[in-house]
Amino acid sequence: MRRGRGVYRLAQVTAGATFVLLVLGALVTSNEAGDSVPDWPTAFGRWLPLEQIVGNVVYEYTHRVVAATVGFLTLLLNVGLWWRERRAWVRWLGLVALLAVLGQAVLGGARVLFLEYRFAFALVHAFMAQFFFGLTVSLAVVTSPGWLRLEQSQAEVRFPTSLPRWCCAAIVGLFVQLLLGAGFRHRGMGILPHILGAVGVSALILASVWNVRRVVREHGGELRVLSRPALWIAGLLGAQLGLGIAAYLARRAARFDPQPLEPMVSLTVAHVAGGALLLAALLVLTWRIFGLSGLKRTTPALQSTVGKI
Repeated sequence: MRRGRGVYRLAQVTAGATFVLLVLGALVTSNEAGDSVPDWPTAFGRWLPLEQIVGNVVYEYTHRVVAATVGFLTLLLNVGLWWRERRAWVRWLGLVALLAVLGQAVLGGARVLFLEYRFAFALVHAFMAQFFFGLTVSLAVVTSPGWLRLEQSQAEVRFPTSLPRWCCAAIVGLFVQLLLGAGFRHRGMGILPHILGAVGVSALILASVWNVRRVVREHGGELRVLSRPALWIAGLLGAQLGLGIAAYLARRAARFDPQPLEPMVSLTVAHVAGGALLLAALLVLTWRIFGLSGLKRTTPALQSTVGKI
């Protein structure tokens, strides 16, 4: 287990760096800096155009540098997985993440080079960013020491099969909502689809949380470790809805401004970051549920182990 600790730490770092990359991407979009660098993969014909890195170029260029760093971390993570990881499905999950980050780089370049398809490339790029982040969070969960001890346990916990189904439905709904939000931010669609999506995905998330709390109350035991992430999800959902309303009102108030101003930018970026954190929390909860489905006995030590995942 100790041999895999380095892979787990690297997965954590990769997920954290990917979250930073998402925030930087939101800064690029909110500051309308996506077209500040006219070429790709170089910037103004060079790899380090120091004199041109001013104004909106700072956001776009920093985004590219961090994206390259995330790509390198993902490559290192795959090397570690194929060297240390014995579970084939985890190695393949890492490979999917590597292919996703490479695809993200190509999509980002296409967004710059093919302006006539700007919205389509930007939309797919925004969706793939959240998808890749979900993969890195998943890798951090399944390579954790707590998860490995959980897999080695001979216990089994039985709970309604509807529980993981509700959580998976909430994750799918959140991905759809993130896509609709990207469409609105990139000015390719109105706010109504995003509002309707918010209603739908909120219902799915609240139903998932309610079902988790109900199962915990009925069965107790080791299932109590699901309570905390469920509460975090409920709190993040409330904050996300509040940020969404505030960001929209700020955007409406600034619609005649010649350039994006700080309140609108900050609220929009916070809203994007909140969506990513909500996705991460849902994934952690869902992975815990699937991990617990392989347990047979309840022990205090096992409860502590699952709580560390």
